[in-house]
Formats: sequence, structure tokens, C-alpha cells
Amino acid sequence: MPVAFWLLRMTIRLAGLVSPALAGRWVYRLWFQPLRYPEPTREKEWRRTAQPLDVEFHGQQLAVDSWGAGPVVLMVHGWNGRGAQLGAFAPELVRAGFRVVAFDTPAHGRSPGRATNLPEISEALQAVAQACGPVHAVIGHSFGVACAIYAVQHGLKVNRIVAISPPSSVRGLTQKFFTALNVAPRVQEIFIRNFEKDFGADLWQRFSPEDLARGLDLPGLVIHDQDDSGVPWHEGAAVAKAWPGAQFIRTTGLGHHRILRDPAVIARAVAFIAS
Repeated sequence: MPVAFWLLRMTIRLAGLVSPALAGRWVYRLWFQPLRYPEPTREKEWRRTAQPLDVEFHGQQLAVDSWGAGPVVLMVHGWNGRGAQLGAFAPELVRAGFRVVAFDTPAHGRSPGRATNLPEISEALQAVAQACGPVHAVIGHSFGVACAIYAVQHGLKVNRIVAISPPSSVRGLTQKFFTALNVAPRVQEIFIRNFEKDFGADLWQRFSPEDLARGLDLPGLVIHDQDDSGVPWHEGAAVAKAWPGAQFIRTTGLGHHRILRDPAVIARAVAFIAS
């Protein structure tokens, strides 16, 4: 465990002993603040061949990249991620006759901001879709799947969705967050109280990928790796089961991120989008 993260856990624990209310509000703010990790060389190379796209969102420019020409495939990364994490899909999609658009969501990667949430990312997704024209398909990864499905349920028109490593519920995400930071039960209660105050007590259903998937009436392909330590594969299976007519593919040995660079996964996604 990195020293900085260990210190954060200890500070949260001590703050919870002194003032659960203060600690709860602090942890709640942390929930909306993604981390920005260094961009690896392979992502820089993928972006080097891209054309930037001018998209303004809430008065600021989003970082948007575009490859190729044809029907648009919009790619949506997960929490703490970047659009170029899905860059391995671009060459194959371009060869298949598609225009590929990837973007860094608010407060991620090269896009501005310090904090964001699911409705805001979904709104940004719709802004990018409006800027690049009709969207044929969306490829989402992890939390990006939740944002994409939410956007579709709120007016985004697409023909197909590829959902890679999706979580099944917001409650599950918060529990993983609490476990990672060793958040005490009383502090968790304060967090949940603030969350429901800001977004409504029904947020657990409104933001749940599994619940949202039940209302989808378009083809879906869900791909999840059985060795995913970030989001267990059974969560993706639950989303696929709730999604009428969706296909589910379980892979092995790819984890939560290598799955985005696997040739077989990319080939299946491209074939599904092009079919």
C-alpha cells in the first residue's frame, strides 16, 4: 500500500473517532474527486494519430480525440481513467469504416475540473455526441458504462452499446470505496445521508446500471473478465441478465484494464458494432 494512501486511511480513521460528522462530509467530498494518473506511452501514441475535436461543456473545453470517418463510435472511460485507455479499439474500428471519438470526462485526464458525478459525466457525453453528429454505438468501460446507459435513458440516441467490466450497482461501488479507505460505520452513515440529500433517496435505483439496463431496448454486448479484481465478473453478468436480449462474454486472465487491449475482445466488439 502506498504511504500516502496509508496515511489517508489513518487520517480518515482518526477523524471519524474525533468527529464522525466532519469525517463523513470529508469522505463524501473525496467520493467525487477522481485521481489523475500519468498517461503511458502507448496512450500518447494513440492520441498522436488523432484529430482534436472542439467541445465546450459548462464553459470549458473537454479533451476530445477523433479518428477516421463514418458512423460514430463514442468511447467512454471509467472512473480515474482517460479516453485514450480505449485507444486500442480505434485502429480496428477505423478499418471497419467507423469514426471513433474518445474524450476525457470532466475532472479526468486532460479535461478541467476537480470533482464530478454520474449525471454530469452523462451530460458531458451528450455534449460530445451532439458535437460529433449521430452516434451509432457506444463502448463504455467500468463506471463509463453506467454513465452511458444513464445518458441513453435520458435522451442519447444510439443503436448499440458495448459494456466492458460494468459495475452492477452504486451501493456496491460505495462499499468498495468504504473498504478501500477503511471508513467506520458511523462515518458511512453520514456519507450516505449527504449522498441521498443531494441526489435523492432513490439514487440507488436511478443510478444503478443493473436497474437502468432493464429499460434498454437496443442491442448490448457485455464483456467481463473472471479475474477482474476491481469489479467482479458477476456484476457484469447481472447487468447482462437484466438487459433484454443482451449478450454476455466472460473472458479469463485479462483483469480490469488489460481487457481493453485484448485483440479478441476488440474483434468481438467491432464485429458486434458492425453487425
